[in-house]
Amino acid sequence: MKNRSKAYIRHQRERIIRKKWAILKDVMLRESDFMPVRGRLSKGKVHCSCRMCRYEQFHSIPKTKHKAKLKTMEQEIDEYVYFLFHVAILSFYTQIVQLLPCVTFFIVYI
Repeated sequence: MKNRSKAYIRHQRERIIRKKWAILKDVMLRESDFMPVRGRLSKGKVHCSCRMCRYEQFHSIPKTKHKAKLKTMEQEIDEYVYFLFHVAILSFYTQIVQLLPCVTFFIVYI
């Protein structure tokens, strides 16, 4: 782990406190009298489950990495189906070619 200066640590702590303070003030609509002490907001994570903070999850919007994975899976399926189709056509064609001399002999014999 890198050595961090005290100024960097203070900056990050203040940034997180400002973020949590804004959530409490703007999203949860807390008044100044009922806000916690600022130092307590630097501990732990933000566990906000409001619709604004969980917009993608609430509206079932897939994340970009899941969209990309789904797209590659669909491409693999399409390529496999394309491959199977061409293998079936090729095998059908080879069967016809193998039967072709027998059919021409039968037609000439009649």
